Formats: sequence, structure tokens, C-alpha cells
Amino acid sequence: MSQGLRFDLYPRQKTKRGKKIWYYRTYNEYGKRTSGKSTGQTSKTAAKEYVISLIKNDVLTTKGNPTFSEYAQDWWIWGKCEYIERRLARGRSISRGYADTMRNYLENHILPYFAEIKLQKIIPKMIEDWLFSLRKKEGKNHKPLSAITANNCLTTLRIILSEAVRLEYIGHNPVLKVEPLQEKPQKRNILTVEEVKSLLNIETIDQIWDGDRRHHTINLLAASTGLRMGECQALKIGKFHEEYISVHHSWERRYGIKPPKRNSYRDVPIPRKTSHYLHELIILSPYQEPNDLVFWGKDRSTPIRNEDVRRALYAALTRIGISEKERKERNITFHSWRYFYNSILRGRIHDSKLQRLTGHKIDEMTEHYTCFNIDDFRDVKEIQERYFA
Repeated sequence: MSQGLRFDLYPRQKTKRGKKIWYYRTYNEYGKRTSGKSTGQTSKTAAKEYVISLIKNDVLTTKGNPTFSEYAQDWWIWGKCEYIERRLARGRSISRGYADTMRNYLENHILPYFAEIKLQKIIPKMIEDWLFSLRKKEGKNHKPLSAITANNCLTTLRIILSEAVRLEYIGHNPVLKVEPLQEKPQKRNILTVEEVKSLLNIETIDQIWDGDRRHHTINLLAASTGLRMGECQALKIGKFHEEYISVHHSWERRYGIKPPKRNSYRDVPIPRKTSHYLHELIILSPYQEPNDLVFWGKDRSTPIRNEDVRRALYAALTRIGISEKERKERNITFHSWRYFYNSILRGRIHDSKLQRLTGHKIDEMTEHYTCFNIDDFRDVKEIQERYFA
């Protein structure tokens, strides 16, 4: 709201004695007049001063003043949340898994504190006290919540209250005046080139991977392309080409096949070794249709399970001499392949090209890379062949 906001005052008969109560009404962003609200004042001058005070304090509203729980009742619930529906209607990416996560933050960490508080009464000091209290709250692992989790809760609240501002329930978003906590994320280490070659040596697949070509190949694919686990799991036979793969899907454990993160559809070159073992795996597959998954699981529509992939990787790491203790200290996970891929390409190719391959969003992308041409990525192929010969 601004002090230049247009509003009208008008009197209404309110009492049996004919005493007039002054009401006000405003105009929304489209110039449409909103419904009137009482100022509680019996003179026009006092009514005007009342409305001006609301504007100055950024609490002028035409939507009533619900409690936080009343306003947030359907937030992040798929099929009920209007915010999600509006995003989807405008072609903006949002996944059901993301919505579930945000709903979890809302139910477990936000509503217990703000539920009965009126929207207009939520102030920065209140939010800051809540944010600091989260660091003392015990999580599922029986340890205090991390600063990262607390900041994620703050982000969830910011989105909810930003929408309340847009819909004119409140005049400003108090979260914007609250700084997030300092985060100390655990550094994710990567494997050395020697370790990678030991791990992915096909000659030792029986010893390292218990002879399971799916586990060997899904790690080879992630290492040589930087694909996320869900993108590897969702790779379909029809999206495999001799020199590249098309990333059009991702797997979400609860909801199945979905678009890749942030709709990052892309084509990614693969080295000859990766192409060879993907081809061999497809031949071994009991499912051969273009829409069947390369890394099949219990059936043609379900991929190999996340926990099985992680378990096989950790066992393989142990077999090449990286103990469980060392793995945890170095924070090596399946997602470390994405870091490894970035590290071998960063500085050797232009960042815009690397971002195109990894699916990271940037504000501008050279028009040259909007259509995939394998010849444009020969430099990437040369680097891949060097590491995955």
C-alpha cells in the first residue's frame, strides 16, 4: 500500500437514533472498487484520519483479518491450493513433491507458532523470535533443526505472506525485514579420477557391483552426464541415442514420472563407454518398448529404487577401499556425481554450455544453444572420452 492509495468515504445509517458511521472502500490494481469496510467513526474527518493511519501503517485491507491458520488452511495441498493452481495455469514449474515438502514445513514448524495470530498482527520481531526458536527445536533425527531447515521454513512463510500482500489481506510482507540464519552446509566432496576409474571398471563389475550391470551403468551415466538420480531413473529407451540422451523426465518416489526439475528439458552428449553399456543394458532388459525404462525395477513402469542405488554405491565404495566412515566424512553420495561432472567440465567449456547440459537455469542463453546439435558439443565429447575411456 502507498500513501497515494485512492479511497472513498461514505456514511451509512447504523443506529436506531440515526447516528451515521463512516465507511471506506478502495480500488484494486485493476481499478475495480472493493467492498466497503467500517471505520467505526461518526465524523468524516475522523474517518479520513483513521484510513490514513491504516495506510501509513501498511495495514489497510479489504479482505477482513483472518487468523494465519484460516488463511493458510489449503496452502500447499495439491488440488486445493490456489497459489499452486495459479502457477500451473501460467505454465510455471512446481512439483507435487515440492508442494509436499512446503506443506510439511507449514504443518510442523509454522502453524504451531502462528496459527491463532491474525495476519495483520504478524510483525518482523515475532517472525525473528520464531526463526531463532526453530534452532532449538528437535527434528526427526532427535537433533536441533539445522539453519538450512529453519531458512527453508522462513522461505515457506515468505511465499505465503507475499501472496497475502498480493491479494490485499495485508499491506506489506513482514518476512522481508527478517534476515535468514547463517548456513554452514556440509561440503560435498568428489571422488578422484583414480577412484572413479576403479569404481567404474567393467572388468571388476563382479567384485565391485556384484555383477549387477544396472547399478554399474546408472553410476556411469550419472558420472559422465551429471544427471540427477531421478533423471537417470526416468530415462526411457526411446530417449537413448548413440551419441546423446534426451532428458525429458524425472522420477519422484511418491508420484512417479514427472518433468525434469524446473522443466529443464535438454539433450546431453554421452561418451562411447556410456553409450556402449547403456546399449548392452537395454538388450538385457525384459522390456523393449520406447517408453520402457532403461533402469527397470519391479516392472516396466517402475525404475530401480533410490535406496537400492545408494546401497549398491556405498557397498562398491567400500570394496575399492573407501570405508563408511571416510565416505561420511567426505560426504560422498550419488549426487556427488553431479559435482564430479561439473568439476571436469568447468573452465574447459563456456559456462552457458555447461548450464545447458546440467539443467541449471540462467537468465540468458545464447540462441546458438537453443537447438541441440551434437557437433556443437564435440569439446564436451573430447573431455568425456578422456575421463571415461
